[in-house]
Amino acid sequence: MDIIKINNLNIAGKLSVIKKISRCISKGRVVILPTATIYGISCKYNDKNTIERIRKIKKRNIDLPFIILISNPDDLKNFTSNINTAAKNIIKRFWNIKNPESLTIIFNKKKYLKNFITGGKSTIAVRIAELKFLREIIDICGPIISTSATTSGIKILPKKVDEIPITIRKQADLIVECESHLPGIESTIVSVENDIPVLIREGKVKFKDVLKAI
Repeated sequence: MDIIKINNLNIAGKLSVIKKISRCISKGRVVILPTATIYGISCKYNDKNTIERIRKIKKRNIDLPFIILISNPDDLKNFTSNINTAAKNIIKRFWNIKNPESLTIIFNKKKYLKNFITGGKSTIAVRIAELKFLREIIDICGPIISTSATTSGIKILPKKVDEIPITIRKQADLIVECESHLPGIESTIVSVENDIPVLIREGKVKFKDVLKAI
């Protein structure tokens, strides 16, 4: 297990760090990353073997899908072709590429996406990575999955590496540790399968603000 320590989350522009993390992900490794909310476990979204590793590490059921992080709204074309008016308005309001907010959106997935990516569901959960350095990583290695760095079913939102269960830390190939604590607040999740958004989980973004956007 390797550890990369960063002073803060604003490491955009440190190309050597970005490239090292991206190479690790591209090689099929399990990486623990700080997000704008909590520490998460990540790998390439379409890497079946590594996704299965993460499920075992987290003791996560096979029918539970992961959130996919992208770096640009244009990446959505790889995951869904059904973006209704409500979804477009929400994307415009919360997925500003320079300052995206912590909002995960559930869409109807494209039919060719494999079941291991979506937990066998007909939908897919996507979010733009809020942190610029994560978007720079994704620009190189492509979209990644993100799930809390905790055992499935245990309500722990790790704000620092020490709060991640030791069994999970030991099984990761790389840990990116930030010296400052993270907020410890989950992203908000809304479904836009139909024209009226449905709240799945309220977190950093308030659902009332999502409704205002449409």
